[in-house]
Amino acid sequence: MADNSAKRKAVQSDERPKWVPLREDQHSELSTIARELMRARSQKTERITENTIIRVLVDLAARHPELLAGDTEDELRTYILGRIDQLLERERELLARGTGEIQ
Repeated sequence: MADNSAKRKAVQSDERPKWVPLREDQHSELSTIARELMRARSQKTERITENTIIRVLVDLAARHPELLAGDTEDELRTYILGRIDQLLERERELLARGTGEIQ
C-alpha cells in the first residue's frame, strides 16, 4: 500500500490544477458515478474520485478530437453525445448479429 501511495504522489506532482465550474446536475452525476465506480472496483488499490473521472474524460477528448465539433458548448455536447450514441448503437447491432466484429 505504501508503494501505491508513493506512486500516486509522483503522479500528482505532474498534475496541474484546473478549476472548472459545474452545473448542479453535472456535479451530482459526477459524484454518483464516482461512488458507483468505487463500489464496483474489483481491485481496491486506487481510489476513483470525481477528479479521476474528469481526467479520463479529458484524455478521451484529447485522444479523439474528431468527436468534438461545434461553435458553442451546447453544440459540442450535442455532437459528442450523438457520436457516442451512434457508436454504441453500431456496437449493439454488431453484437446482436453475432459477428463480434466491432470496428
